[in-house]
Amino acid sequence: MNEMVQPMAAAPAPLVSVVVAVSGPEANPAPVVEGIGPALLRAGYRCEFVFVLDGPAGRVEAQLRELQEQWQLRIVQLQGGGLGESIALSAGVAKAEGDYILNVPPYLQLEPEEVTKVIAALEAGADCVATWRRSRIDPWLNQLQSRLFNWALRLIMKTSFHDLNSGTRGFRRQVLEEVAVYGELYRFLPVMAQRQGFKVVEVEVRHREEKGRAGFYGIGVYLRRMLDILAITFLTRFTQRPLRFFGYLGFAAIAVGAPIAIAYLYWRFTVVNYSLADKPAFVIGAILAAFGVQLIGFGLVGEIIIFTQAPNLRDYKVDEVVEGGAAQIGEEKHHAEIHPEVHAARSDRVGPPEGAAAAEPVEAPSRVRELLPGEDARWDAFVSRHPQGTFFHLSGWSRVVQETFKHKPYPLVVEQGRRWLGVLPMFLAKSPFLGRNLVSLPYAVYGGVLSETAAAQAALMARAEALGRELSVGYVELRHLEPRSTEHPRSELYVTFRCDLPDDPAEVMARIPKKARAEVRRARAPLAPATDKTPPCYGIVVTPDGSVDELFALFAENKRRLGSPTLPKRWFGAIVDEFGKAVVIHRAVDPSGRTLAAVMSFCFRDTVYAYYSGSLTGINDTGVNNLIYCAIMEWAVEQGYTRFDFGRSRVDSGPAKFKKNMGFAAEPLHYEYLLLGDGAKLPEFHPSNPRLALPRRLWSRLPMPVANLLGARFSRYLP
Repeated sequence: MNEMVQPMAAAPAPLVSVVVAVSGPEANPAPVVEGIGPALLRAGYRCEFVFVLDGPAGRVEAQLRELQEQWQLRIVQLQGGGLGESIALSAGVAKAEGDYILNVPPYLQLEPEEVTKVIAALEAGADCVATWRRSRIDPWLNQLQSRLFNWALRLIMKTSFHDLNSGTRGFRRQVLEEVAVYGELYRFLPVMAQRQGFKVVEVEVRHREEKGRAGFYGIGVYLRRMLDILAITFLTRFTQRPLRFFGYLGFAAIAVGAPIAIAYLYWRFTVVNYSLADKPAFVIGAILAAFGVQLIGFGLVGEIIIFTQAPNLRDYKVDEVVEGGAAQIGEEKHHAEIHPEVHAARSDRVGPPEGAAAAEPVEAPSRVRELLPGEDARWDAFVSRHPQGTFFHLSGWSRVVQETFKHKPYPLVVEQGRRWLGVLPMFLAKSPFLGRNLVSLPYAVYGGVLSETAAAQAALMARAEALGRELSVGYVELRHLEPRSTEHPRSELYVTFRCDLPDDPAEVMARIPKKARAEVRRARAPLAPATDKTPPCYGIVVTPDGSVDELFALFAENKRRLGSPTLPKRWFGAIVDEFGKAVVIHRAVDPSGRTLAAVMSFCFRDTVYAYYSGSLTGINDTGVNNLIYCAIMEWAVEQGYTRFDFGRSRVDSGPAKFKKNMGFAAEPLHYEYLLLGDGAKLPEFHPSNPRLALPRRLWSRLPMPVANLLGARFSRYLP
């Protein structure tokens, strides 16, 4: 291998090394460098290019030398040529200096800005990033062959990747140092990295028209692909268990051949003058049985090799090491500790390409993009520190919505360089009652835009509107808690109720109005019958140890009584599974042990959200509803929370009046709508609509099992 590097002044070490393998003179590297390079720099990623010439490429080499005058670029010439992309990739990585390796083909396969998604996913914690070309624009026959290839991979290898043919991938250097590839197995690098314990994600990218071959390939190409699939299946599933692979085949051969051979042998020894000389089936059976024994022997030999080499094998990746109180995540130190000069260079202001003439620094423009896999922790950190962030903005809520109801998420991020300025979680909800709409957020009372600047908010709103038009929705619904400085139509249907909590739990009762306070005392006092001078006391106790089963039974009963579909039980279980201790279910129990009421609350930052509730019919005179919310507030104070959120209610509804009687003041909610479709208007499918009075009465009379069954299905269409 010969390395040819144009002499140039020392430059800060790059963060990203773009490795390109060139195997023929038809490559055109200029569009690759001039497209990807500026895109990375605008996003704040200092980069270098490493071109590996796998064969004679005089014209390409001359073009690369011209590019070296403007870009930090290294040329690596392999001796002989024709060594394959796996070797070319390994050679390029060996000469690369960046922490992140971006492997791209020698032509622009994607829109240049899309490569920043790959690097952002690596920064978010991924070790390897595969790309999925969506809305492909190459010939349909190429698309068909690619889809069949990837379908076969998913079927045989049980992988989740959709486009392993894509030549654009990103890696941390450690992945390429520890995962060995050879021949044409480079295309399976994400699968092999995942098998070895690395975190692998797939990001969707915009495809660009490719200049390459179209139509059918030679039969040899398809045979090689089939053999590659078999090879990678064995390498990923049976290298640690060779006996299982050979044993399966061996026992199958024995199961087929042994009965045939034994039957003929039985006839040979029990039937007079029976000859095996003209019985080819006996020969086939005997060969199969013998071959099966040999295959099992191969597997045993493989197990012996694995056993003796086990101390030298590493089939895992350490995720976290904690020593002396300091955690080292992913076996890597922070990039700033390794390359402080690179860390200083990575900011919202990026300079010109290496080797170019000095120029005034250019402020990185802001851009709106979708959230990438692996960025959930960064999303949650932004929500947690934003003053208007709510429990429902957390990524976990979106995960539960997607897993339970299968709505497609469209989470948006606005960033400048590598700094986030705002987020907007949205879902595409399709409903026969409400139409096709984007909602932020389904099944939540709060949602909408979180931004640090007015410009970021405007950018997110503009992108939401553009996305809504692309998806042909009727409207975009933004469930803002606080007012926004926009002129979009708003709904005045809902209000919310919140309050600050006192420092002492004993002060909670004092803040409740006199009538409600009396009901709380009666509900809590030891059980006693009514007398001529005193009302009855009920001895009800509230504890934070309720179950999903108790809550769902009471919640579903209340929803049917009100004539509304219930949410499925699995929804409540999924919330508990996702958020763990941040979800608390309080229950009110009478002296007989019967659960009268239950409330599911969410805890986030300094606030407790009392969200889902239910109670038995005919117990209002016990004061249990006043008691359970008073007890939740007392519990919240004891746990150190300073805010209580009583949740949303329709204006002048029964729940709204109950909350006012508990001493809460109504606050208007600022639900905004971007009306996009022809004739689009504010949604009218809600309980206040008089036209729904009859369906609600009919629903309230359904048997409980039927109401739960239908409600679990209808709730998907009522986000």
